[in-house]
Amino acid sequence: MPPAWRHPPAEPEPPTSPAAGETASSGGQPLVWHKTGGPLGGLGYDVRMRPDHPDLMYVTDNWTGVNVSTDGGRTWGASNRGIATRSGPSGDAIPIFSLTIDPHNPDVIWAGTEGVRGIFKSTDGGRTWVSRNDGVVESHGITFRGFTVHPRDPDTVYAAAEISSWVWAGEGRQGREFDLTRGVVYKTVDGGGHWEAVWRGDNLARYIWIDPRRPEVIYVSTGIFDREAANSDPAGNRPGGVGVIKSTDGGRTWEVLGRDHGLQNMFIGSLFMHPGNPDILLAGAGNNAYRSGSGAYLSTDGGRTWQQTLASGAMPITAVEFSTCDPLIAYAAGDHEFYSSADGGYTWYRTAGGKKQGPWGPPGVRAGVPIDFQVDPRDPYRIFVNNYGGGNFLSEDGGRTWTVSSQGYTGAQLHSIVVDPREPGRVYTIGRSGIFRGIAGGESWEGLNYPPATYAEWYTLALDPAEPDHILAADEHQGVLLETKDGGRQWQEVFRHPEVNAGDFNRRHGFAAIAFAPSNPRVVYAGMRRERRNIDEGRADPSFGVYKSIDGGATWRAANDANTAGRNINILQVHPGRDEIVYAATVRGGVLQTTDGGRTWQPRNQGLDGLDVRALAIDPQDPAVLYAGLPGYGIYKSADGGASWRRSGNGIDPQSEIQAIVIDPADPRTVYAGDLFGGVYRSTDAGGQWVRINVGLRTRAVKALAVAADGSALYAATVGEGVFRLDLP
Repeated sequence: MPPAWRHPPAEPEPPTSPAAGETASSGGQPLVWHKTGGPLGGLGYDVRMRPDHPDLMYVTDNWTGVNVSTDGGRTWGASNRGIATRSGPSGDAIPIFSLTIDPHNPDVIWAGTEGVRGIFKSTDGGRTWVSRNDGVVESHGITFRGFTVHPRDPDTVYAAAEISSWVWAGEGRQGREFDLTRGVVYKTVDGGGHWEAVWRGDNLARYIWIDPRRPEVIYVSTGIFDREAANSDPAGNRPGGVGVIKSTDGGRTWEVLGRDHGLQNMFIGSLFMHPGNPDILLAGAGNNAYRSGSGAYLSTDGGRTWQQTLASGAMPITAVEFSTCDPLIAYAAGDHEFYSSADGGYTWYRTAGGKKQGPWGPPGVRAGVPIDFQVDPRDPYRIFVNNYGGGNFLSEDGGRTWTVSSQGYTGAQLHSIVVDPREPGRVYTIGRSGIFRGIAGGESWEGLNYPPATYAEWYTLALDPAEPDHILAADEHQGVLLETKDGGRQWQEVFRHPEVNAGDFNRRHGFAAIAFAPSNPRVVYAGMRRERRNIDEGRADPSFGVYKSIDGGATWRAANDANTAGRNINILQVHPGRDEIVYAATVRGGVLQTTDGGRTWQPRNQGLDGLDVRALAIDPQDPAVLYAGLPGYGIYKSADGGASWRRSGNGIDPQSEIQAIVIDPADPRTVYAGDLFGGVYRSTDAGGQWVRINVGLRTRAVKALAVAADGSALYAATVGEGVFRLDLP
């Protein structure tokens, strides 16, 4: 059967005229955003090759949905027509997690959503989708982790899923680090017309395998690296879990294959059946909260006994797979190391990654957590990996070397963005997947995560205005500041807070704010904050306030008094002409100001309706003018250096969550604001009136903004769609 298409599917084009409430350029033409397609990132999940045409490929992502390649993974395009489910802060994310191609008819594809009820079926190779949810009783709090089609009956399909504690317990129940989840397996016998649950248990269900010789024999793996089991006991440090379950009667009854059968870790995030002998199963085990027993396990007797053939230490093995064309070749990996086997999974060799080399992946890229493999059915040494937190990557030498295979596909969750003052087309951004540099206005991207800059989560970065190749960057969990003097090729750690411990879930902090003094870049300020989850969940436990360097970032000391010592700092802004005057936007303390270089700080909150300030900007030509953004309140303006504030919200949605404010350096009366819920606003009268400028902006979840020094372009860093560029008249 021929492929469903020969060219990448087209997504609907953005409007060619401004929507209601949006603005046009001075020439009467709409301001239209351009999606750059980068940098790498997202919450990737499954990767699949069409069996009759392996160059037609699919990857799924929790932000951008289904992405399709027709050229063997070189380029990608989204294909979500008919998928109506949306999520994310702005309601624009397309949360597709799992995807399976029907082996009977590769034009039939099943896909499932994350966090909300959503099973979708395509009968035209993924070009269009229809909902098939009837019988699924959970409307929210359900995540579909995998699908499997019966080997003899295409109308019989199994769906593996996770149930949030908000559903099964009626309240959120937190484990040591993650939600305590239960699982369910649904089954349809009429091609998705109706589903019924055939198993419910104490951990999420991930992979389902059916013995092709005896289809009544079914295996299900349970658990994953970043969810905890409902039967875990975090207070007693007991991991719980289920392991692998097996049915010999088509799902009517189930047997647990767990610790008594040889599994030493019950979180089985990956399972693969030998293509020639279905009694041989390869499993990947481990959980970030419970790492003991992590590794690869092999069973040769249908799961009755398991042998740990790869002990990966503290690193969970999150993906395993046999080559279907040469089953002696097998692969296993976690977030730092990649392994291969040449004897069917009995012995393993590390092919990439490790302590000396840093995490596996292409140079400069921290690939993330490998969540799914696809070994090319034509070549056992050609492997695609879709990563949770990184992107899609290709190896053609059995996992030794890697290249990026994600052009056009990004779900990057970004936190900060800056433009090189010398070159308006050179832009730097940072987010969950690392540090990146874009050239030609973001048309191409380069990873800058060279050791030691290989951490898993990141907060912010700042360029030295006098020497832009001198960059400071900070991660989210380690409490470190890193420095490069060559634009990101070589990094060194210049500060590590002694009270931060990333391995302790209650002691994770990072520097969320870094600011060079424009008048004297030898002076730099940095503000610490708890990890994002602590802030987003409303806890905002104390952090460590503000630090200062007077030698360009080489050394640091605290710059606090009682007002800042325990504060969570969101943003720092330094007076353009006086390096001793600094404003700090805090989580619960509002705006604080120092006029003596950080020795003392005073509140500057008169007129503000809230004390959680997420955005702050100073007019570079008139430093008495400041703008502040507050979640749920909008934008405020001060004309007296912060002594008093008044609302500047005409045109701003009152439920907005302003995360970024930037002022056009070429025309300070032009101000831009980024709203996590509603996109980008523009004011051309110094905050008097605001209008949305969202034409072409595929997601309105804008986290950070940066404007080129010459005013030629505005860049938006988003949560889930990477970077967008707006070329300005």
